[in-house]
Amino acid sequence: MVLTISEQGGVKVVKCGNEVGGKVLYWVHFFSYGDVLFDSGCPHTANEVFSAFKEKEAVLLTHYHEDHIGGAIELQKAMPIYAPRKSLDILRNPPQIPQYRKIVWGQPSAVNANELEEIVKIGSFEIEVIDTPGHSFDHVSFLVGKNLFCGDLVITRGQIVCMREERLLETIKSLKKVLSYDFDFAFSGVGVFPREKVEDYLNYLEELREKILNLWRAGKTIDEIVAEVFPNPNEKALMMEIVSEKEWARENMVKSLLEDVRGNA
Repeated sequence: MVLTISEQGGVKVVKCGNEVGGKVLYWVHFFSYGDVLFDSGCPHTANEVFSAFKEKEAVLLTHYHEDHIGGAIELQKAMPIYAPRKSLDILRNPPQIPQYRKIVWGQPSAVNANELEEIVKIGSFEIEVIDTPGHSFDHVSFLVGKNLFCGDLVITRGQIVCMREERLLETIKSLKKVLSYDFDFAFSGVGVFPREKVEDYLNYLEELREKILNLWRAGKTIDEIVAEVFPNPNEKALMMEIVSEKEWARENMVKSLLEDVRGNA
């Protein structure tokens, strides 16, 4: 288990992950700002997170995935945990996750969270809660001043795989929503990005949607579209497809961006 902490603009940027064979399998980011934690890392690093942040006042979770709620498993002993209303049941009764996710992030245990209000006041912070579904059905983001804490809403241009459950058309709507707010930086589960990178990611998804839609209208199959749009996947993307048995896949990107014209088939 590895935990590293740096700082950007007064926000502590925490990277964590499970180390196997001297290599961290997948880095996850969460953030400490003032007396609040925004997300909390993965179950494998729950004890380290507790030791480092047990004096905080609260944890705010963006969504239910194990790589964001893991630290809350231990931190709930010391402080209140807040989560979206749609997350509460699954946090209290987490399902068994696939074996590869247990290895990479860890099986989550129950978290007894409190429901988030539209505005959360903690210490000197007034935190606005913004519904941002897409990556997951329950996803929210948090605006604190000019900092946007956005879970897995923001990835980057060049993304070629996504989870089977993701709804990228909803992600596009959510990106447009957060871009209507005044923020300078987006603090995401995969890193910290200036506002321009969020705009660029939205443009990328919209461009990708248009290309995929045109191929679909031209009579191409899903497999043909995948081959044309993502012809040379990198090693990491291919490994994710294989190990996850396509829970993460290029095919999911295509299907998700066609959901309104082809349904969930």
